[in-house]
Amino acid sequence: DSSNPYSCSAISDIDFVKLGVLRCLSYAQTGQGFLQDHGNVFQKIDPSHFFKMLKSERRLENTSSINELLRRTMKAEIADPFAQYNELKNFDIYAADGHYHHAAAFDPKPTSKNEKTIPTGHFFRLDLRTHHAGHLCLGVPNCGKKSAHDITIIKRSTSETLRNNAPKGRQIIYAWDKACIDYGMWSKLKHSSGIYFITLEKSNSAATVSSENLFDSTDPRNEGILSDQLVSPSYGDVLRRIVYIDPRDDKTYVYLTNQLNVPAYQLVMIYKIRWDIEKVFYQFKTKMCERKSWGSSQSAKSHHAIFLCLAHNLSLLMEEEIKRQGLVDEVEEKKKIGREKSRRNKEGNLMKKATHFIGTAITRASHRTVRFIRWLRAELYSTDSVSIALERLIAIWHEKKS
Repeated sequence: DSSNPYSCSAISDIDFVKLGVLRCLSYAQTGQGFLQDHGNVFQKIDPSHFFKMLKSERRLENTSSINELLRRTMKAEIADPFAQYNELKNFDIYAADGHYHHAAAFDPKPTSKNEKTIPTGHFFRLDLRTHHAGHLCLGVPNCGKKSAHDITIIKRSTSETLRNNAPKGRQIIYAWDKACIDYGMWSKLKHSSGIYFITLEKSNSAATVSSENLFDSTDPRNEGILSDQLVSPSYGDVLRRIVYIDPRDDKTYVYLTNQLNVPAYQLVMIYKIRWDIEKVFYQFKTKMCERKSWGSSQSAKSHHAIFLCLAHNLSLLMEEEIKRQGLVDEVEEKKKIGREKSRRNKEGNLMKKATHFIGTAITRASHRTVRFIRWLRAELYSTDSVSIALERLIAIWHEKKS
């Protein structure tokens, strides 16, 4: 059901996608190394043909559509942590941010000692309801720039792209870091396309308070919220400033949003789990060891990003299916308890255990463990039955008693 399919005698579209996902999950550090390893197990693949496919715009469109099809599957299979909040039932909720890979081997080299190779920038979007990862766009910098700014990327994107093809009447909330702040731009997106944002306020913000506190201090779900007020920036619409003190370490966070109706504690929760997208980037870089671009063409670079999204989405779906069979990662559960006891903030200060609503309402794994990814790597090339593969996973997940 993918878009723009084509029957290729050398390698089919679906086999090409399988190859891309396998490359993300494999131990291979180069494309040539991956193809050699893969050929030893399955079949000989002409490297030049594989790299040529990475440049194909048609293949890119098809690969993108396959990842988009997974959105429906993940909506049906993955528990939605926001489903219980009626105020958010008409909202799609995303975290978005940039992530960089080292330049590809054949990217332009520096012409002087003072220059550096330009990294490959990508902007990803993570659905905070389902954890579906998608590629928003390739971060092509303006002439003379080393990287593309978040504002530039948002302005380049069409409203339909930012809405992720949501049906008419559906509203969108983006949790983005403060590099996204442009009051006029977000005002336009709100009124023309039903797109809202929440971010951290910059220290040099000139917005002035224009209302009394709006939140209900008697609602225990608002624990930690110090104030919720309307503020007037130097230009653009009235915004909302929410001040939150995390009870775990008494650190203060100041949020800005142009969404004026959703309860404050829900908005703070949304931004709190924006961190999930950073953990997905950590998974790409550290656990999948994907640090360098696969090719020099824009299509090859975009293919790389979409294959990473597919690897994340498919591994999450597989893990969920395994857990539905009653299997539990006992080792990870024990480690969670240990991390909670020794968790520290960015300043290195020990944090208290979370007991308040905002800190405990949404608890889920933000990425797959190294143990699971190692198991997956091995089993993808194994000819053993599923039951035997699961027995090996049980052994990995089972906590050994001393």
